[in-house]
Amino acid sequence: MTRTGTEPLTALLGLPSGSIDPYVVGGIGLSESVDRECAAQLLADDAMVIRCGASPLLDRWRRRRDGQLPQADDTRSHAVRVYASIGFGSPEEPAGDDHLEGLVAELFWNRLLNERRNCSDGRQLVHAHSVKPDPLEPGGDGLVIYKTPAGTLVFRLWEIKKHESIAPISATIRRASKQLAERGNEYLAKLAGPETIAQEGELGKLYAELVELWLDKHERAGVGVSVGTSADRAPNGPAAFGSILSAFPEFSGAGQIEGLIVAIPDFPGFSKRVREIVWSGL
Repeated sequence: MTRTGTEPLTALLGLPSGSIDPYVVGGIGLSESVDRECAAQLLADDAMVIRCGASPLLDRWRRRRDGQLPQADDTRSHAVRVYASIGFGSPEEPAGDDHLEGLVAELFWNRLLNERRNCSDGRQLVHAHSVKPDPLEPGGDGLVIYKTPAGTLVFRLWEIKKHESIAPISATIRRASKQLAERGNEYLAKLAGPETIAQEGELGKLYAELVELWLDKHERAGVGVSVGTSADRAPNGPAAFGSILSAFPEFSGAGQIEGLIVAIPDFPGFSKRVREIVWSGL
């Protein structure tokens, strides 16, 4: 049975539904075949939603994936292939493993942050920007807007990485922290202008102030680093996240610095399974 988006990935990975301050690690036990397949199906479906949006091609892809349509050689089928190839490549020319694993790391973050509607510190999700269809595209990886119990809008800018190196995972977290510190203002600037047009009221006002709040290291700003990796490369403790604290010492309030590690058995193999599901709808 194909599963397409109602089961919480948060529960499958054994993650808490509330705060991830200062960091959480989930997925280490994701070895049971049914749960693992369910997680892969969720991410593959998310990937095509991100690519197709509300286009009828999404339904066409799902029906083909579920075996409800025969393979065809028509314009609509070719259009589906165009969308599915973004970031994944095609069966004839697949994307490289590094690229694929980075994409799956972003898909994990995308679903988990959207599932976290309420944080333990009282923040409520207002808007989570979808990750890019292709992680190699320039710009920031993730931006999430919350409302505090006092009614104030705050934001968290995230950097998302994959880690399959023999080096400790702290090196990848340090690289992500450095990237946020050096280029976070640019990432926010690229997002802010269009959103001031698309959003109204308090949300539009927040977008207009994003870059200034970031440069001021304001209490309404915050950062997060998310890493997708294999279970045997998971961090042993909070010391692995020290580089985030060093890069952003001003972000000392509750929830201003967050870390998320998705560490599942055989992350590269899981990533390939997500791609197989995407291609099954061609």
